[in-house]
Amino acid sequence: MNKKVILGLSLVVLFGLSMALGQTQAQETELQEVFSINLLSPNTSAARNQWSLLMENQLPKIGIGIDFHESTGWGNIAPRSWAYPLLDFDYIPTYAEGGYDILFVGWSWGLDWDPTGLFDSPSLPPYGDNHYQYVNTAYDDKLMQYLTELDQPTQIGYAKEIQAMLYEDLPAIVLIYPKSLFGFKEGLTGIDALLLGAGSPRYEFWDDPADNVIKYAIPADLKEYNMFVLSSFYDSQWMQGVYGSLYQRAQTTNLWEPQIAAGFPTYSSDNKNITVDIDPDAKFSSGEAVLAEDFVYTMQLHLTPAVSSVDYSYYKTWYETNASIYAEGDHIVHFNMTDVNAFALGTISFGIIDKSVVEPLVGTLGYVIFTDPPLTGGAGDALVMSCGPFVLDAYDTVTSTVKLVPNTYYADLADYDAPLLSEWYMTYIAGKDTAVASLIDGTVDIIDAQYFPVVADFIPAGVEGILVSDPSHQEMSINMKHPVFGTGELTPVGTPAAAKAVRKAISHSVPRQVIVDQILEGLGSPGVTPCPIVSVAYDPSLEAYAYDLDLAIEYMEDAGFEVYKTIPPVTTTGIAGLVFLSFLGLASILAFRRYRK
Repeated sequence: MNKKVILGLSLVVLFGLSMALGQTQAQETELQEVFSINLLSPNTSAARNQWSLLMENQLPKIGIGIDFHESTGWGNIAPRSWAYPLLDFDYIPTYAEGGYDILFVGWSWGLDWDPTGLFDSPSLPPYGDNHYQYVNTAYDDKLMQYLTELDQPTQIGYAKEIQAMLYEDLPAIVLIYPKSLFGFKEGLTGIDALLLGAGSPRYEFWDDPADNVIKYAIPADLKEYNMFVLSSFYDSQWMQGVYGSLYQRAQTTNLWEPQIAAGFPTYSSDNKNITVDIDPDAKFSSGEAVLAEDFVYTMQLHLTPAVSSVDYSYYKTWYETNASIYAEGDHIVHFNMTDVNAFALGTISFGIIDKSVVEPLVGTLGYVIFTDPPLTGGAGDALVMSCGPFVLDAYDTVTSTVKLVPNTYYADLADYDAPLLSEWYMTYIAGKDTAVASLIDGTVDIIDAQYFPVVADFIPAGVEGILVSDPSHQEMSINMKHPVFGTGELTPVGTPAAAKAVRKAISHSVPRQVIVDQILEGLGSPGVTPCPIVSVAYDPSLEAYAYDLDLAIEYMEDAGFEVYKTIPPVTTTGIAGLVFLSFLGLASILAFRRYRK
């Protein structure tokens, strides 16, 4: 055969083989954006800034593009969410239309978890804080049962059912539960750190066996003088040791237990009238008996506008008039509430003052005594004398220092002993470094978590860092009116179930443990539901959505999205084969040309 023909056939075969090799490579895919959204986050927390940016990078990994991320102040966030004016739309629309898509936000709670006004249908804007626009009649019904059930174990069961609904429906994708780091002198005993972090400490159980004295450093001035004008967290801390009330949080369980009450209350047939027997051995620190009239008079002061009680509006919600609280003899008090209140034990557990001492002073000096520093003026200690485990012994307005000493009559109560400490101090120290140094040198025994210490601060011998879960959570709020992950109408499947699948995909894209370990430096735990881990109603059987991008993409596919698209095969083997065979072809051409020459 002619050599020219042979070489020509060789070229055809070589290039044909190279094409065949390319066509037999495995099919490949690449991630594609299937829809895009906007993110909204407050710029008030450095840590939250970091995890919101983290999620800005995470969501594209499951096909959700980010058009814009607005990190701004609350003044710009409110009109897009819970304060949306309902002008152009009668609901909160998407971000592009003036509302929001996903909002990063955090919530603080009490030990009693009360989500009223947040996820229930009656609280849709403008009537409440349900900016999620979550509507679930089963949730509404169960919430009502939870809020009206007086048997605590049954109520906790309802709370767990509520959490299960929120866990499944995901109107809020909970990221983390924050923790706080306190600094303690080693060897302190009896401190329930959870109650301390929640602002409900039981100081009568605290002790330093070395000297029976504890000094607690705080990062803020003390400026509020009695429970009627109280709004500061730190002022409330020392008042917890002074004011006695019907019920207090128990150590370890954190459930309510009697303090001045002789037992748990009885309820009327409609559960609105609450009757409590008072421990007949209860005494004020003066030695005078605690009587039913003291509870009545204390609440009357809260409901008197001239007193300017910070709790006036709250108590007005539950008690229509002063006559709603009345005494029956010396040791029975009745509370007629406006409605059934599952958290009534907290509502009736306010600090008590002695009517026989305070009423004459109000008659003589007027309500101005409520603005006087304690232990001064004509009122002296009248407004801070109560029946708690301690007595206010000194209050220094210059150094913001208080000193408590035991109430010798506290041990008269049936279920309690005298406090173990001989002295308890709270004092203001400016700056973390000074506070840490004071702990190390023994000037103080505890430094508060709001100094924001780090674990490395407590390496020296004799001190330790104590991690405490906060009654709060951080989340991504979901706009349930969003046409993709809210209603599902613009998903390929076009159903609410598809929208839920996208929400689950988003939750599985959250690297919660990374946020805890790297952003919070261990000061937190993975979030599960909007019920904080410290709540007595928290359901520990639920687990945080696992970080799993493959599973997340499966959920996206359940919604009908094709997150991966097929692309022409490009592999190392394919490229090398094509290049090699191309060189062979080129060599043949050159050889042919040389031959022709």
